[in-house]
Amino acid sequence: MSGGATGPERKLIDTCVHCGFCLPACPTYQLSANEAESPRGRIDLMRRHSDGAIQLDSDFVGHIDSCLGCMACVKACPSGVDYETLIVEARSMIQSSFRRPGRQRLVRKAIFAVMPYPVRMRPLVRLGSLAKRLGAERVAPRLSNGGVAATFASALALLPRMTSSSAPARGRLYAASSPRRGTVGLLTGCVSAVVFGSTEQAAVDVLRAEGFDVLVPAGQGCCGALAEHSGESPLAARLARKLVARLDREQVDAWITTSAGCGSTLKSYDRLLPGEASAAKFSGRVRDIHEFLHQQGLRADYKPLGIRIAYHPACHLANAQGIVDEPLALLRAIPGCEVLLPGQSGTCCGSAGIYNLIEPATAEALGTAKASAIAELRPDVVAAGNPGCLLQIARYSDPGLASAHPVELLARSLAAATASGEA
Repeated sequence: MSGGATGPERKLIDTCVHCGFCLPACPTYQLSANEAESPRGRIDLMRRHSDGAIQLDSDFVGHIDSCLGCMACVKACPSGVDYETLIVEARSMIQSSFRRPGRQRLVRKAIFAVMPYPVRMRPLVRLGSLAKRLGAERVAPRLSNGGVAATFASALALLPRMTSSSAPARGRLYAASSPRRGTVGLLTGCVSAVVFGSTEQAAVDVLRAEGFDVLVPAGQGCCGALAEHSGESPLAARLARKLVARLDREQVDAWITTSAGCGSTLKSYDRLLPGEASAAKFSGRVRDIHEFLHQQGLRADYKPLGIRIAYHPACHLANAQGIVDEPLALLRAIPGCEVLLPGQSGTCCGSAGIYNLIEPATAEALGTAKASAIAELRPDVVAAGNPGCLLQIARYSDPGLASAHPVELLARSLAAATASGEA
């Protein structure tokens, strides 16, 4: 990283001309109308800190922490400000140089001791889902008074009542089920590996039907996205380096991810691991599944589902990776489906990695607004290309509203074709 523990490089800071185009795009500014809660306000804080005019104090840290990292400002900026690098490096500086209050340190330590490691997270998620079915979700908020207990209560509210058990087996190559077009590898990550096994299985089913052998390597883990977005740069770099070392020699045409947040980090390993040729090479082969399927073109036989789909564009898909039209095109390729966009569809849902665990008030305001906008469409299902978004929207939506990754709906359409005996 170019700035890292010392903070963002001044030349990056100075690309911001304070024009204000970012203001209407920024969710936290729209909620607070506070200049320091806007991208240009945060960049001004970085500039003043770089000049020595302000210290690395709790006010500075609070405004940087409150950024969702949704990158809506990047799309709105006419000056090409690299806000993603700025916010990541500011957070890295904070984590290395600022001593947080004890509760914050404990919360972050607990999160990053568990979430990047599926083997640790899986039993806790199963226990949490069981506790939720038994009614603990109603009791936990009343028992928590901040710190880890409050974070546990937020995490419990996000968990599905049942965890998926349909994940594809690791360490296996799944052969194409139609004329072969190539070989791809599936990146299973951490949260997706534990909570969204059905999404991974759907990805395998669709890719096979489209003519691709699918390798699901054993021994892969977190890509480092959660850590990088939170300023835990040393941990992010270790996780990224480990993943590259494990997968770099696999012979695949592309590495496929079903997580928008992971994809944005996986594609920018040259920033996280500068000068490491293997990391840059690996990043160059990463594709989001919507991006890949759209580039390759759908050939399989998809049958009608006859449902109304509300599509939420995940921030790290639309803003960070620029993948906007591809998911909509895939959903519209399913016969008999009506694809709808909610009002203010480009506004963050409040998930944002671990944001809904450490900034619950803002996350709740955004999640409630997003769920309300979706409900107005009266959909049968809400679709999003990021696991955190699906959990966040489900938390604030009517329990009867189904949610799914777009690739799951494609797989459902394929299953309808198989059931009809025409596939």
